Amino acid sequence: MLKSFLRQYWLTGAATIAVVASAAYYVAIGEPDNFQNVKKSKNKSRNKLAGLVNEGNTCFINTTLQALASCPIFIWWIDSILEKPSSDAAGNCLETTSSLNLTMAVINNQHPTISADLFNTRQLIQSLEKHGWNLKSEEQDAHEFFNMLFTTIDEEINKKSKIVKGISIDDEQDTTTVCQSISSSPFRGNLASQLCCLTCGHKSVRYDAFECLSIPLPKLDMRNAFTMLNVQGLLKQFLAAETVGEVQCDNCSVTNGKIVFMKQLSLGKLPQCLCLHIQRCDWTNAGQLTKRQDLVKFSEELNVGNVVYTNRLSGNLKPVTYRLRAVVEHLGMADSGHFVTFRRNAVDGRAKWFYTSDTYIRTATLEEVLKSSPYMLFYERCA
Repeated sequence: MLKSFLRQYWLTGAATIAVVASAAYYVAIGEPDNFQNVKKSKNKSRNKLAGLVNEGNTCFINTTLQALASCPIFIWWIDSILEKPSSDAAGNCLETTSSLNLTMAVINNQHPTISADLFNTRQLIQSLEKHGWNLKSEEQDAHEFFNMLFTTIDEEINKKSKIVKGISIDDEQDTTTVCQSISSSPFRGNLASQLCCLTCGHKSVRYDAFECLSIPLPKLDMRNAFTMLNVQGLLKQFLAAETVGEVQCDNCSVTNGKIVFMKQLSLGKLPQCLCLHIQRCDWTNAGQLTKRQDLVKFSEELNVGNVVYTNRLSGNLKPVTYRLRAVVEHLGMADSGHFVTFRRNAVDGRAKWFYTSDTYIRTATLEEVLKSSPYMLFYERCA
């Protein structure tokens, strides 16, 4: 129900809020020099997406931003962070978050004043470098950038929280007791890790947060190099039960010492936006890094009901469905190549797919999207 409301809210009103927030930031910092071919028009078309300039091996940044810009719930969350009342000092802490919001508003053609055919990420890159990230080295990775971006956003909103509360924090002070609780991103979920003692049956559960699930490919079978894989099967294999030896049992350790446990992973807390990373890089026996070219099938809808922790406990595997929003594809080999994105966008109230490669954008068909070789998949939970 909430998801339906947010989807309707985005299509009707949240876009307006997003662009107002971006405009406020734009006015505050002055006209940025980080866009090209900018035209200001009151009657611009809302059906055209903007491409992103490659600043020198920055396709891994561009492709991730296009994917995130296809997720309305994520954009709504960023807007909500920027709209919260704060002091001037706190507002200045959100430089990366604000730059991200501005960039996504422009490439989605939802900014009230900036209408760009091409836009660059220089301002966002500079804000990330202020947090200590090095984005000017050799080729980097879209998955690494995704993690880098979310780590930085977490740092900014937590720093903002401390300033708003008026607490002076020393760098060496333990801040765990003074940090205000911040609503987590729609990509934040929890893995439930259940351990069951095979001697006495004692069970314990631990929850670990994630923003993106990194799914390994099965060991390559040289006798059958053309095995067809699918995302549903890979996810099930990733969360499959396994035995773990030499574990201390709190219930029967007095008599048995370290014994064998059964470990079962499940999806504990479900994120609103689900990001899956297919681990295609592997090491050969000779110690060389190589890229797996396995064919991995995926669908427009993903049902994860059979790997949800509460479903498994109750034995009721009710469906939990996510809808595809974007696919990041890597073209090339392990040490070189290019990232592109297939992304979904609303056009005249209807969903339409686009292929984006830096500054180049064209329409695409769902059939073409589903034939791509996924490196990262972005899903959004259905109502």
